[in-house]
Formats: sequence, C-alpha cells, structure tokens
Amino acid sequence: MAQFDDLLPYLPAGDYEPLFSKWLEGLNYQIAISRPRKSKLGDFRPPRLGQIARITMNADLGPFQFLTTLTHEIAHLIAWEKYGRRAAPHGKEWKAIFRELLLELAHLQVWPEIYSQAILKHANSPKAAVGADPQLQQTLLALDGSTDLLLDSLGKGAKFTFKGRHFKYDEKRRTRALVTELGTKKQYTIPLVARVERID
Repeated sequence: MAQFDDLLPYLPAGDYEPLFSKWLEGLNYQIAISRPRKSKLGDFRPPRLGQIARITMNADLGPFQFLTTLTHEIAHLIAWEKYGRRAAPHGKEWKAIFRELLLELAHLQVWPEIYSQAILKHANSPKAAVGADPQLQQTLLALDGSTDLLLDSLGKGAKFTFKGRHFKYDEKRRTRALVTELGTKKQYTIPLVARVERID
C-alpha cells in the first residue's frame, strides 16, 4: 500500500486504504503518475513478459476526476486478473466490476451530494471512458473548480470555439452535436464532452 501514499495529494480528502486494500489485495501491479496526455486521462496496460500490470494517471487531473478515473482503471486491472484476454476491455465483465467499484466508492464516505448522485447514475450504465458521460464529466469539472464548459452544456444556436475554430451548435445527437463552422458553413459532429469556450 505504500504507493498509495504517493497518490494522496491527487485525491479528494479521505481515508482510501480500506477500499484500495479490498480492491487490490493479492494483485501484482504498479501505479504511476504520467505527464498530461490529451488523448486519455489514465490507462491500464496488461503485464508483458517479465513485467507487471501498470496503471498510469495524468498528473494534471483535478481530485474528483483523478479518483473516478483511477477507479475506472482499477476495474480494468481486476477484470484482467479475473478473465485475462477472455474479456473485452470495456465488455460486460469489466462493466460489472466497474459498477461494483462505483457503488462501493459512493458509500466509502460522505461525498458532496452531486458526486454521489453522478457516480451512482454512471454505475447504472458504465461508459468506456469517464469523459463519455457528459453529466458525470460536468460534475467532476465543477467539483474540481474548473471553469471549462462542455459542449453538452450549450444550447441550440450557441456559438463557441473548439481547437481554435469557431462553430455554431445546430442539434444534439446521441453522444455528439451537429455543428456548423462559422465562415466555411461546413458541418461537423463534435463529442458532447468536448471542452469549449462560448462566444458571446
């Protein structure tokens, strides 16, 4: 458990040892802090020949984002230990494990009500990425004090900037939004969880 002491500065205040000990008892793994990556918040890598399983977590995550993402990656570790390659990375086995971990996390201690509600709702239908659930992602950003906006929080007709380009929000689809680039009038779809800046 010594390595979890190194994680405490990245986590919300709390006593995690009982929960982490239960989740990880008897497992062979390493958890490391990584430089920020744009493509992912954390990841799990199965053991290679002569090595152990490895979880990496981005160093720039807010505490609640870090905790939720870490729980997601620990679910991958447990699924690997139980099923190996017989289970798909985000298949039914992983979803069942992640759901159980979220339920246990929700009852670990008294969290802000919006966090408890968000992770319990997410547990009903776990996504392949924490960021794929707009409500959960917006909750994590708010709890971590971020002023970032998610595209999902904008209404139809809103104008915004994304990756240096200007768009207008046309309509919401299942997990993406149909948008029109201002100037070129070309239409694109952008994930609802994309971080954007509103244009007044």
